Amino acid sequence: MKNLKLELFNFKKTLTFDQSEIEYVIEGYLNSDLSEKQVILSLNQKLKPYTYDKTVKSFLESLNDDMMNYELLYELKGLYNVLNSKNQGELYRQPINVLLQTINLETDQDRMSKILNELAIYDWVPEIKLFVHNLTKSPEQRTNLLSGGKSESVYTIVEQVEDGHLSFINDSWFLLSENSIDKTLLENHVKDDERLRTLRTLETSMRFCTINENRIDFRISEYLTVGLSVSSKGGIFINEDELNEETTLEGIFSSPVVPIVNKNFYPLLVEVSKNIDSFVELDVVKRITNLINPTLEMFAFNYKNNIFVYRCDERYGNSFFKYDSAIELVDEIRNDLNYDLTFFYENKLSKEIMVKRRLEDKEREITIKLEDVTFNISKVEGSIKMLGESLVLKEALNNLKKRSKVLVIELGAIKELQYNERIKG
Repeated sequence: MKNLKLELFNFKKTLTFDQSEIEYVIEGYLNSDLSEKQVILSLNQKLKPYTYDKTVKSFLESLNDDMMNYELLYELKGLYNVLNSKNQGELYRQPINVLLQTINLETDQDRMSKILNELAIYDWVPEIKLFVHNLTKSPEQRTNLLSGGKSESVYTIVEQVEDGHLSFINDSWFLLSENSIDKTLLENHVKDDERLRTLRTLETSMRFCTINENRIDFRISEYLTVGLSVSSKGGIFINEDELNEETTLEGIFSSPVVPIVNKNFYPLLVEVSKNIDSFVELDVVKRITNLINPTLEMFAFNYKNNIFVYRCDERYGNSFFKYDSAIELVDEIRNDLNYDLTFFYENKLSKEIMVKRRLEDKEREITIKLEDVTFNISKVEGSIKMLGESLVLKEALNNLKKRSKVLVIELGAIKELQYNERIKG
């Protein structure tokens, strides 16, 4: 995570006399009491008129990327800022201490564990209660924070045909019919030549765009992204800024804004704009990835009674598998991409398996906490050896050892529950 004050200070030093208005804006945030997230969001608004300047645009992009990459940390620091401002009479002293400990952990996985197990205890603080609720209301978001891999919704082309629904996943078409899922050819199900050409054009567009719940964005050039709104009212965006209603794609592509060599994007955007309704979230599929294994991505299907995975591997090619049981698929994804997809197949997993998974998650959380406490005990003991006896260090060591004993008891209880579940099974 960037040191925001240092980033602002260094950026301010690069500004010239002609950029005095920008310098004035930056100066206003150097000694601000706002949280880092609030400062960045406010800077986006205040510096928006100056984004014609490449240095300003690059500066804002770097801050926005950092906020996206360290989303949980920015949220925690924002919560700290709110609680600290309301801490009259030291009422929130203990929850603030736990919050600071959470912020100082090294990974989001550790932070999420501490939030769920320790910070959530202080739900009598309204801001903490709301924060924990928003953070954990989505099983997918919670699993993304606790796992090494990542799950994403799939937004793609869906076409209704006589046999069911055709969906384009990664590089292939799939037919989702009443009883099965089959990898197929578009020509086998679409007989109308004009519609077939349209779908082929939309398929081509998928290679050059990114889709989310709000927009379809095309990266036209290094400094230009044109987006099409998927809402009923429509709308065109340039670099995330919505244009007025009179603006058309013809006007944008006939202007100098679009480089000549990139004019060939025009037919794709026109076709997509005419067929916005064909792009939807395919909620029966999840895309699973992991930065540690960048050549592999999996698309997991949970459609009626069908359990499939489309495995896309740059090294060994793509393959489509059907599974007899959800637990087999979940275990394979955990092994290959370090991601627990249990929440997605909850309707197909037995109650016993769900209990087993939750106990495994709890064991992992307690183990992480115990390792952290053990490490801190060794650090305090080392400090006592170097600095000699100290009442403060001695008290800290005793507290850490007490905490360690409690965690060992909790871990033993979880393992006993796991043993009992195995016996029952």
